[in-house]
Amino acid sequence: MQIHSISQLEFNQIPAIRQIIVHEYARKFACLDLGETLGCYGLSWCSELVDLTIEYSTDKKLLWIGIDRQLVALCLSSGHICVAMPLTANLIQIKIVQEVTAVLTEHEILLFNLNGSLRFNHGFPDLPEQIIINEDNLTIRLMDGDSFKLNPQTGEFRQLVGELITS
Repeated sequence: MQIHSISQLEFNQIPAIRQIIVHEYARKFACLDLGETLGCYGLSWCSELVDLTIEYSTDKKLLWIGIDRQLVALCLSSGHICVAMPLTANLIQIKIVQEVTAVLTEHEILLFNLNGSLRFNHGFPDLPEQIIINEDNLTIRLMDGDSFKLNPQTGEFRQLVGELITS
C-alpha cells in the first residue's frame, strides 16, 4: 500500500466509483495504491493540517481510512467498499483492538465488527482526546480530564472515577 499526493486534475481523472473519500471543497488529494490486483483509489479532503488515518483490521481483510468527517472500510480481497460513512463530527482516531475497530470522533465512539457492521456507539459529555488500549479494554480520555472505560466485547461503558490511567 502506498499513498501519493496528487493534484485535483489527477484526482478528477480517477473514475468516480474509485473515488472513495470525496469532499466538495477539497484542498488535498491523494491516490491510494493497493497494488496490481486492486489498483488505485482517489481520496480528497478539506483539512490541510490533519493527515489521513489508516489502519488494517486484525484479520487484515479490511483497510479502515478516515479523515475529516469521512470513514471508509475497503475490502482488501475484492476492492469493494464495506463501510462508507459520513461522520457527525471530525475524526480523532482509529484503533484496532481484538476483533473490533474503534473510531473516535469529536462527539462519540463507534465500534465496528470485523465485517464492518456497527457494534456499539456512545456519545460523550465533552470533547474526547484519545483512546488508550489497556489490556482488553479501551480508555477514552476527554479534554476536561474525565475518562471512560469501554469493554469492546461486552459493551460495558463506565466513567472512571479515581482510577489510575496508564498510557
